[in-house]
Amino acid sequence: MDFTFFNQLMLILALSAITLVFFKRFQMPESLGYLFVGIILGPTTSGLIQQDFDIALLAEIGVVFLLFTLGLEFSIKTIMAMKKEVFGLGGLQVLVTGVGIFGILTFFNFPFLASLICASALALSSTAIVSKELTQSNEIRSRQGQLAIGVLLFQDISAVIFLIMIPALINGGTESIAIASSLGFALFEGIIFVVVMLSIGKWVLPAVFHEIAKARSEELFVLMALVVALMAAWLSHALELSMALGGFVAGMMMGESHYKHQVEADIRPFRDVLLGLFFVSVGLILDTAVLQEFWKEVLLGTIALIAFKFLVTYTLARTMGETKNISLRASLSLAQGGEFCFALVALASQYGENGGNLTSIVLAVTILSMVIAPILIRKSDRIVKLVKFDKSEDTVNRVKEEEVRKQTAHMNHHTLICGYGRVGQTIARFLSKEGKTYVAIDDDPLHVHEAGLAGDPVFYGDCRKLELLLAVGLERASQVVICIDRPENAIKIVTAIRENCQSTPILVRTRDDSQSDALKSAGATVVIPEVLESSLVIVKHALLMLGLNPLHVRQRVNEARAQGYEILNGFYPGMSDYLLEGANQTHRHAVTVHKNSKVCGQTIDLFDLKGTDVSIVEIRRDNMILQPQKGMKLFPGDIVVLTGSSNDISHIEKYFD
Repeated sequence: MDFTFFNQLMLILALSAITLVFFKRFQMPESLGYLFVGIILGPTTSGLIQQDFDIALLAEIGVVFLLFTLGLEFSIKTIMAMKKEVFGLGGLQVLVTGVGIFGILTFFNFPFLASLICASALALSSTAIVSKELTQSNEIRSRQGQLAIGVLLFQDISAVIFLIMIPALINGGTESIAIASSLGFALFEGIIFVVVMLSIGKWVLPAVFHEIAKARSEELFVLMALVVALMAAWLSHALELSMALGGFVAGMMMGESHYKHQVEADIRPFRDVLLGLFFVSVGLILDTAVLQEFWKEVLLGTIALIAFKFLVTYTLARTMGETKNISLRASLSLAQGGEFCFALVALASQYGENGGNLTSIVLAVTILSMVIAPILIRKSDRIVKLVKFDKSEDTVNRVKEEEVRKQTAHMNHHTLICGYGRVGQTIARFLSKEGKTYVAIDDDPLHVHEAGLAGDPVFYGDCRKLELLLAVGLERASQVVICIDRPENAIKIVTAIRENCQSTPILVRTRDDSQSDALKSAGATVVIPEVLESSLVIVKHALLMLGLNPLHVRQRVNEARAQGYEILNGFYPGMSDYLLEGANQTHRHAVTVHKNSKVCGQTIDLFDLKGTDVSIVEIRRDNMILQPQKGMKLFPGDIVVLTGSSNDISHIEKYFD
């Protein structure tokens, strides 16, 4: 039996695992890590893996799953709601950028077909990088975020069209009539395929998945999701279309069903691994000898690509009436190449159009621009402040804040609510019933729009900006209630408030107690961990249902609140807690005292807890729970319950050896 394929696959997976650790440490995209692995192992670098390595099919299946997950998120309602950004700015951006790059490449006498494919590929940006960076910076709902997402949506649609066009163009030969005929037939075939598959998705698949869901078999559900994705890809390939097109259509089939989120969660592990192999395969294609020879062209090409895409997007955004600062931020977000460049170049290679040296240069330019992209997006605010070429926008912001100030000028001793989600709205309803005034700020335009229709005093904006907080009457407010999900943003809001108002009470709602100390240090008056408070409510009802005296139960619950939820601090962790939260999360851990332990017969004063966050919660002896006291001795069989971070607890456990 030939183990060559298995040996090379193991080499790729092992090196990928090591490489991704370093890329995650420096917060770089995983896709670039896989590309790096492919370059290192490729035939023109180390030569450990040759070009005939049979990874192409696995890589193409990875692209199928990528398009499948994109199809799941492809909502006609979203497209129509953002039609100006999608079809207006997005359509013009792809058209102008593609035509411009094509013109430049043909000017330098590159072949027509290779220039067209490379221009189509370079016109697209990285959906993964842009959406991730905008989400992390809390700008996904901002105007610049909406512009960027709108353009990316159209680019996703364009990528699907390119996936149909490229095989048709390559198979069409060199004569214009043959190309037009091949392209027209491919588009007709693609439209028929999409219509038929979407019809199946609307009328057949819901009934099939409903029956599978009734069986309550997770294995069967996963298997069916894989079958749908791969069957659509197979049918697309049988029609001489791209397999990736089939994956996208399969995602659209499932996108309107109630099972889309479950399907996406089940598909993700397969997608991520196989997509990683796809990026490795792209790295294998990259000819490092060409890069060594044309490194100047790669650097110049990267600068030219970023500058050209920036200028195109900026000019179009300004033409459509966007402000200079918003246009600048959106343009910086979209100035890089993207994952679909690799997919389109790889697809062209499969059909025999390798593009020669141009392919390696284009891939290198795309990779380098993707490395630079997160830096440009994260530093966009600093770049805007550095440029300072839109003083009129500052005036616009001041006018908006002045309008808010006028609308809230009559409010005194009101409650200022930061975040108008479910919790914020609940607080507002109770305040209204008690006849108390409030004003809220939220960064979700839909929340603000719907609340405005109902007449609620809710304004759109970033709660971290002190100017906006002052405009809604921070200095006159009787209290501030912060109800947002991101604790790091809550800390910034508290800090901004304390810079101007030292005595105003600030109540912060958090999901858990992981950031309670940081919030209190920043100046929060009260921190309410949602999970802990809901636990107290359940405890209260459980004790009452056991017949305990209501006054005694209330006293217990109030004691827990007064002690800062100390009795609820820490918990016995499961595997998911270690994987998701890491070793610095506070946990409970029980250790048994054995007769050979260092602490056996000693007092608990032996423990050196200084410099750690570990504390002794209780000692269990003969089915009794004892509270730790100074001078208490430990005996064989005692169980010592500790609370603290996993790292610190591991240091204390040495006393029990």
